[in-house]
Amino acid sequence: MQASQRGRAEPVVRVPWNEPVMVKRVLDLGAQSLIFPWVNTAAEAKQAVEATRYPGLGDFAGVRGVMSLARMNNFGAANPHYYQEAAGQICNIVQIETVRAVENIEEIAAVDGVDALFIGPSDLSASMGHIGKPQHPEVKACIAEAFKRIAATGKASGFLTANHDDCKWALTLGCNFVAVGSDMQMLTAA
Repeated sequence: MQASQRGRAEPVVRVPWNEPVMVKRVLDLGAQSLIFPWVNTAAEAKQAVEATRYPGLGDFAGVRGVMSLARMNNFGAANPHYYQEAAGQICNIVQIETVRAVENIEEIAAVDGVDALFIGPSDLSASMGHIGKPQHPEVKACIAEAFKRIAATGKASGFLTANHDDCKWALTLGCNFVAVGSDMQMLTAA
């Protein structure tokens, strides 16, 4: 993460779970773009956003801990207004990975502070009864409909695939960003 921040890349960190302590650790390391897995409801999306917000600022019941000497604020030597401006520097991406989450797209997208909805095709296919088959026609139709509904909310949509054709397919459907692999794929290919 430190190496990418020296250049123009913005690291995106997927937290292991939608849990404030894990989120705090990642934020304290300096991450500004987070992906929250397995978000099924607006309440869970709100919980994710609140974990990235400081208490007492704005309309959020933020639960992010205040730490003055951490990487995220250049160990206290950076912007004196960091705490007031931090919320505007964080990108919260929630993963849509179940049928229930797809059913709740509009409510999840309406949560203030949710910046993007990211489709997880493998878990979604499993929740649809097609485990291990993200290419199943029913799954692909569900994903296509999800992209359309996300676009109607005005939020960005994302997608994960290692397949070049699926990458092009998602982009033609209006998907805004595609993760084309994972760190594990890069390591095993090395």
